[in-house]
Amino acid sequence: MDEGSEENVQQFSISSDFFLQYIDCTQLEVAFTPLRKSSRSPIWPLMERKIKGRENTDLQVHIEDTLIHCHLLPLQCFSEYFEQEVRPGQAVVKLPAHQVPSAAFQIVYDWILDPNRQLEWEHFVSVLSAAEFLRIPSLVERCWQHLDNPKVVENVAFLVFLQARKFRSIQLQPMMLRRICRFFLSLVSTPEFCELSLQELSVLLASNIIGVFDETDVFYAACQWLLYDWSERQQTVDDVMKLVRFERMRAGDLARFCVYQDCAELQPILRHPATKQLVDKALATICSHQHHASTKNYAADGSSWLMTHRLPTERVRLVPDTTETLAFVTGDTSYDGFIEFLHVLCSKPNIWQTFRLSEDNVSLLEDMFGKSTATD
Repeated sequence: MDEGSEENVQQFSISSDFFLQYIDCTQLEVAFTPLRKSSRSPIWPLMERKIKGRENTDLQVHIEDTLIHCHLLPLQCFSEYFEQEVRPGQAVVKLPAHQVPSAAFQIVYDWILDPNRQLEWEHFVSVLSAAEFLRIPSLVERCWQHLDNPKVVENVAFLVFLQARKFRSIQLQPMMLRRICRFFLSLVSTPEFCELSLQELSVLLASNIIGVFDETDVFYAACQWLLYDWSERQQTVDDVMKLVRFERMRAGDLARFCVYQDCAELQPILRHPATKQLVDKALATICSHQHHASTKNYAADGSSWLMTHRLPTERVRLVPDTTETLAFVTGDTSYDGFIEFLHVLCSKPNIWQTFRLSEDNVSLLEDMFGKSTATD
């Protein structure tokens, strides 16, 4: 460019700037204010439609062999994991399948896009596991709100327990085992009961709300578990028998166990030193209790014998008022009779729902779980 051209450009620039003194900014704002509002669509619904349609995704989530295309921004809005662990511009994220299964992540991502999305029961616990791993407090809270539902009891609680077992949820597993009441005997009839670990069995049999007709039901259930794999479990007889509240049994049943008057199958358990000691102690306690009660003997401080020799807490009692339950309670009270009743429960999977609780226990369970447990 020659000197003459540069001079012309400079003059034009000075002239243009000089002209602005004739223009008032208010005039410009008025002149360029639209006569009517824009008819353009708002941006947020358009962005929402594209995000939900997974258009122009910017993140790939790998879970084992599954590849999921997502938008990072929605995940960062709710997940502390994606907010803190994913680097800017990172295009691929790998997640552990044992904590975040691919099906669960799909549900989590859909829930982030739609908070009213239902959480299917098949994947409920896996969604909770994924939400905990991805640190999504609002989703974790929603999952626990579901678990606090008074209808998550009985067989439903055991289903949740089985799901939680896959993810080794040390908080959820015992919580669900302690919610089994009328379903207990039907549970004992299943292979899943016999496949419980010793720790899981201990949580279940330590529960005060498992529904039984008599404490002998708990004893026979414990025997059922031991005999399922006797070669491996015979060393646990001491621990398992301590879960049985022998002092809550009838003296006649204890006496029968003392002289080993039961089927040959139970002899290794009945003759085990731990079982013999517990049965003898319980029988002595009950006989002593009956003697003191009959003589109205009191302790030196004036309190009753029962106050100074407390019996174990009673379980939730079932009332035998159906054809099947009356036949069980008034029939053969041996282990063989118990096994026969388990076969009845297997052949009628829903019969446990007809079991009625004693009046003393109904109010207890209503306080704990709501009316649905006692009446459903």
